[in-house]
Amino acid sequence: MNFKQVEAFRAVMMTRSMTTAAGLLHTSQPNVSRWIALLEKTLGFVLFQRVGTRIIPTPEAEAFYADVERAFIGLESLNDSASSIRRRGTGLLRVGAVGSITQCVLPDAIRLFRQKFSDIPVVVNTGGSDVVAKWLATGVCDIGFCSLHTDLPGLHYERINTAHGAGIVPAAHPLAAKALLTPADFHDENFISLPAGSFNRAAIDRYFPDDARILSIETPYATTICTMVSKGLGISIVNPVVPRALAIPDLREIPFSEKVEFHSYAVTSDHHPVNTLARRMAECVRETFTALDMPATPG
Repeated sequence: MNFKQVEAFRAVMMTRSMTTAAGLLHTSQPNVSRWIALLEKTLGFVLFQRVGTRIIPTPEAEAFYADVERAFIGLESLNDSASSIRRRGTGLLRVGAVGSITQCVLPDAIRLFRQKFSDIPVVVNTGGSDVVAKWLATGVCDIGFCSLHTDLPGLHYERINTAHGAGIVPAAHPLAAKALLTPADFHDENFISLPAGSFNRAAIDRYFPDDARILSIETPYATTICTMVSKGLGISIVNPVVPRALAIPDLREIPFSEKVEFHSYAVTSDHHPVNTLARRMAECVRETFTALDMPATPG
């Protein structure tokens, strides 16, 4: 496959039209059709089906498009970097992070970063730990922050924080008066879970072998879980960094009796030098984690 074929595929996915895609690419519709056909031959699966005058992406096309978009994010980031170098003579910092760190740690970390590097643009990309690892391995990002190791070679993981899972309940919930939650306290309670099959979900579920929880809602983001708990939709166990950063008034964080560890790592690539900006950002993230390690004082 080549860039023209992938660019044509992306344009068709965005417009759902070979003709409109050709206009975006300043070429002809037959060229776009030919590039798509060549790409399908290379990939070994069909990308589009025709339904009347419309073209419908196949499930395989949707899955492939997700990776294509991540690649184009990297290209756009490189364009931003070149533009910044032209304007300032210095680069920009490209950060990749999982959702909880992006939403709960990076805002304060970037504020600290700005105290020393006030004029350096920062580009933040958010994805799962596996996606962040790919960005580091391919040089899309200068520094990454994730919650799990991956098996990609050439990456260096430095643990920068370990937090012990805490229970979260609505402030008006009967359990909110407890100083410690045990697995038995979750019996017959609506429980908002991380996705089935995820590492952190398994770390929590092992303490409920004869599960008497009511598994009512499942979502991949701890920030979403905290918001849902505050609305009275259930209770949960999360990395306490998240509720402390969000500081939701109607949410109560309570220690959990069992040991559930949530790790956070700074990720760099052995194939790309770690620059001063990336090192400083890692320091700022550590400082922010340290501040969030202090439990919130009940109001």
